[in-house]
Amino acid sequence: MLSKIDRYFEEVICTICLIVVVGSVLLQVILRYFFSSAAAWAEETAVYGMIFAVYLGASMAVRERAHIRITLLIHRLPRALQIMSVVLADGLWLGFVVFMIVQTTIYTQLLFNVTYMTPGLGIEQRWVQMVIPMTFALMLFRILQVYWRWRRDGWKDLPL
Repeated sequence: MLSKIDRYFEEVICTICLIVVVGSVLLQVILRYFFSSAAAWAEETAVYGMIFAVYLGASMAVRERAHIRITLLIHRLPRALQIMSVVLADGLWLGFVVFMIVQTTIYTQLLFNVTYMTPGLGIEQRWVQMVIPMTFALMLFRILQVYWRWRRDGWKDLPL
């Protein structure tokens, strides 16, 4: 059960988000074309669904090691330099992720001091913004998970 959650968590949530995006946009098109009216919430729902899908997709790419990286030169280096290069690059990335978790958490906490309702959905903006530090925390977990598995597998290959 946990392995399925580990494997498919981001995919399932991204799929749901993209279905919400497509459904909202389709509904908006139908309402505008056939009824000459619009639903204010549909556009906002599509935007938030896309934002959630992008951040969760980034986390999924971390898990799959699918982010763009230049590995042409890394493969030509001696093994020790290969490992050092990959670990250094991931260390910088890890630092960026931690920085983003801290900064977006500070920003989200500021939103708890004010009440800003989204115009279309009428929900508080702080709840929408909380997805950003949460997905960066998920990325942090996925980066650490890659290195845990690399260690568990006896440091074979490179975590590329």
